[in-house]
Amino acid sequence: MSGKSTSRIMTIVLPRWPVQRQLLQQPGFREFPIFVCRQNARGVLSVVSWAWVMPPEKRRGIQPVIQPGFSLSEALAVLTSVYGERASRIARILHEDSVGDIRVLETLGRWCHRFSPVVAIGPDVIPGKVKKQSTHSASSLQIDVSDTARFFGGELSLVRMVVWVLAARGIHARAAIADTPAASWAAALCAGRIATKSQQPSGDFCERISRSTRGSTCPKKKGPRSSPHGHWLSRQRRWVLVPPGQQQQFLGSMPIMSLRLPVDVINSLAEVGVELIGQLLRLPRVSLQERFGSVVPLQISCFLGDVSDPLTPLQESDLLGATHSFEMPVLGRDLDGKYFRQLIESLVHQCLRPLVVTNQGVSNLQVRLDTNGVPGSTVFEVGLYKPTAKASHLVDLVMLRFERTHFPREITGVSIEVLSAGALPCRQQTLFRGPAQSDMSQFEILLNRLTSRLGSGAVVEPRLLSDIQPEVSWVAAPVVHVMGTAGSCRSVHLLESKKTQISKSVVGPSRPTFLLARPRLLEVSSFGVHGLPVRFFWKGQIHVVMRTRGPERIETAWWRGPTVRRDYYIFETNRGGRFWMFRGLQKRAWFLHGTYG
Repeated sequence: MSGKSTSRIMTIVLPRWPVQRQLLQQPGFREFPIFVCRQNARGVLSVVSWAWVMPPEKRRGIQPVIQPGFSLSEALAVLTSVYGERASRIARILHEDSVGDIRVLETLGRWCHRFSPVVAIGPDVIPGKVKKQSTHSASSLQIDVSDTARFFGGELSLVRMVVWVLAARGIHARAAIADTPAASWAAALCAGRIATKSQQPSGDFCERISRSTRGSTCPKKKGPRSSPHGHWLSRQRRWVLVPPGQQQQFLGSMPIMSLRLPVDVINSLAEVGVELIGQLLRLPRVSLQERFGSVVPLQISCFLGDVSDPLTPLQESDLLGATHSFEMPVLGRDLDGKYFRQLIESLVHQCLRPLVVTNQGVSNLQVRLDTNGVPGSTVFEVGLYKPTAKASHLVDLVMLRFERTHFPREITGVSIEVLSAGALPCRQQTLFRGPAQSDMSQFEILLNRLTSRLGSGAVVEPRLLSDIQPEVSWVAAPVVHVMGTAGSCRSVHLLESKKTQISKSVVGPSRPTFLLARPRLLEVSSFGVHGLPVRFFWKGQIHVVMRTRGPERIETAWWRGPTVRRDYYIFETNRGGRFWMFRGLQKRAWFLHGTYG
């Protein structure tokens, strides 16, 4: 092969990125089918992407075939045929926000500067033979790791670390490293298929594992005794490493849809039996030129590295950054803390100065330490609860993170980049500072310090969910959004409308003021086996029932796991208390679930 490139490109593919972005901003949607749709000129909604993260337990092994380009009515019909009519009623329909998808993807790309200074938005992903129309969505990043992979323990360690770090942030990704952008993109799209075929454990390895574990056998045989998620030997990996110069042999058995070819070209080639990359590479390029023009030969040349296919780095962000380079490398252990704080303060002031003029503040900051000429060898982020333009507070948060960061041996430069910013709240100027304003400021400072010290996933806030069962009608969501991306106006509007819906249909006047974490079994006295209690024992006292309201039946669906069937009552006692109690329709026992006041 002539003109073989010596570069190494890593591609990160984010499957169903429009849905993933919505789930990052609204974690409560994980329990419902989500459809991100696009409206055409006739007003028909077509599916761009869809997912159901937590489907019913009894149907998790069944995957409905809903492809991008399906009309919404077709998609709901397929969903109903697999999961039942209830699934279509609880489905969440969201309109496509391609601008928001690209902005968050660019933010993620700037976060990937820790791996290499050259990061680009990948090509549009076409998941398969789309129906009726092409549905494109940019959902991949490409990174030049030719000279930086060695700083992360090699290419295999790097590609695994990228997938694991993104998974820890709630982002499902597939990654691959190859010689060319086209080859790495194709490998990342087919990562699961490549790992299953070419990275299957050997028979000797399976025998050793079988002897060390009880009842385990090689995945090639009938199948090991595995966990609900599958045996760890037979799981599909999310990363692929293509050896240098072997993309033709390594990816020859992959479908041609993993190349950047138009849909009509893929369909035409499939009609004549050309469905794999290896079959396409064996055809004369002259014949392909005459039949399809230059698009197919060009993609083949890019795939093999015969022609140059440079990456287009991300455009400079509208947000600001500041950099300081040392004349000579500075040893990390000899770096004076006071001098380093002054340096960080100077860089933060440079970033804040233009933002303050437009009444904006920083909501997410990235700090990078350069070493040995490699930018971003040590990178960390500082996320804030609300935007701020207070430099001293930002410096304190950065220094808190440095207390938990291991300095590299030599530091050649320090860079700070603003990943996201937001409008500062407009407050009326007062002559004297009120206590409420001071308390709110101290509260925000506390949240920011806790987030910087413990991590964004450790500081959460409760959010209501539209669920009739009291125990699962809320979710703990991080106060600082993932990757520092604040929720869009549409997301905020959906959340507010969701809260309004909950307050009308679920949280009514019959709900107690204080809800117990778990229902408590009570000792009751009643007239008859199925009668209402006339007295019960609670906290060392006997309460005599004076008045009763109810019942209100709460019953969950079969796909929620163990069925919940309860009849709730409100009991007023002789001691002036009001108790929210229920009787289980299966065990016929009485439980206390909440109190009023």
